[in-house]
Amino acid sequence: MEKEPKLIKPITSKVEAPKSERVPKGVINHVATTQKIMALTFNGLADEQTMDKLLNELNRFDIKATFFLPGIRVAEDPDLAKEIIKQGHTIQNNTLNHVLPDKLKYEEAYIELALANRVFKEHLNIEPKYARTRSGDSSDSFQEAAAQLNMEVVTYTINPKDTQMQSAEEIADYIRRFANRGAIIELNTYINPEVIRAIPLIYQYASADGYTLTTLEEVHQTNYLVDELVDTNNLAVNTDYKNSRPAIIEKFSTLEKEIALTFDDWASDETITAVLDILDNYNVKSTFFLIGKGVETNPQLARLIIERGHEVASHSYNHKVITTMNPRALQEDLVKNDQILTHALQIKPLNYFRPAQGVLDEVTAKAIGATGVDYIVLYDVASLDWDLSLSEDEVYNRVVSQVGPGSIVDMHILDESHTVSVLPRIIEHLQQNGYKFKKISEMIPKNK
Repeated sequence: MEKEPKLIKPITSKVEAPKSERVPKGVINHVATTQKIMALTFNGLADEQTMDKLLNELNRFDIKATFFLPGIRVAEDPDLAKEIIKQGHTIQNNTLNHVLPDKLKYEEAYIELALANRVFKEHLNIEPKYARTRSGDSSDSFQEAAAQLNMEVVTYTINPKDTQMQSAEEIADYIRRFANRGAIIELNTYINPEVIRAIPLIYQYASADGYTLTTLEEVHQTNYLVDELVDTNNLAVNTDYKNSRPAIIEKFSTLEKEIALTFDDWASDETITAVLDILDNYNVKSTFFLIGKGVETNPQLARLIIERGHEVASHSYNHKVITTMNPRALQEDLVKNDQILTHALQIKPLNYFRPAQGVLDEVTAKAIGATGVDYIVLYDVASLDWDLSLSEDEVYNRVVSQVGPGSIVDMHILDESHTVSVLPRIIEHLQQNGYKFKKISEMIPKNK
């Protein structure tokens, strides 16, 4: 017996866009969290048979997801939308007519979102907090409209573009390649049937790498960044630096078998996590000198370093060889990086600075000191772990043959380096030879 067609009440546009008064917050394309958690989100509402298959796969792996649904489809099939909620997933606003942001005027965007919200309230008794367009992209007018409705616009971190009809393997491989803490994954429910077959593969890869897949709302609850300003080290541009007396440390004065193991630069979630896991395994705490340009992209990884018991200091924002910079540009770089690191950590970083490649001269040293930096921290043991023309054994021998009491060992967090493979050997050798590892801040009192 055939189902009788559903009677759908027309969705009228008796709504007027108010004068724009609220300032948009910008888009959410990533969540700053130190937890290994990612948001799995879907756009659109497919037919009942397709949605049943998709929901069954998610249920099979106990994955909860967020579905951005067009209001018109919820009005057409409210029972299907209710089933999504019943199975523990969440629903957010995908506009009324599943529109693209291109050429969408403020008034049009407002009506699309407001009418969709009306549908969700009437049929599902929910009030969406987030909005997304059909493509997942955004525009100024769309963000402006969302702000007037007290909504935030969500885009994505990882979009494998399943609309191009890739295979399940290609979709899952793409997601694994770009997986990181707080990532927002965007897929579609109604275009490429391979998305359903990709779910087990996505789950398998995520689990193997230690990630949990869940709703956008749950991931967003773990966000640690706040809008309030956090006190920085108050570094400042100071062109009167001729009489500056910078404090420079290359090695600590001690007869005790104590050394500082330090790391420069920036890397992916995978590499930074691997380094932190190794340090945890050997109960070693270190000092990380971070590049602000990288931290700005994934601030949660800088925060993770702090949460794992290590300390963070500046390695500049742009990572230029500072002797090639004019003093003012150098000072502006240091001030900017202090602000970037403070925001990422939500506390002040250590007021130390290490120049790129350890290159320093008298003028740049004075300019650095004049900004208010407490210590310029160099090193006496350069591992050269970044140099892939060297073998792992050569890097290992460089470090263990040069280390002495009070040494500062320079290593790197770089995706293309020997660090992860050689670090355990270096730590084991030094510990077996009676060395204790300390953070720079713990060693500085010995230098006074």
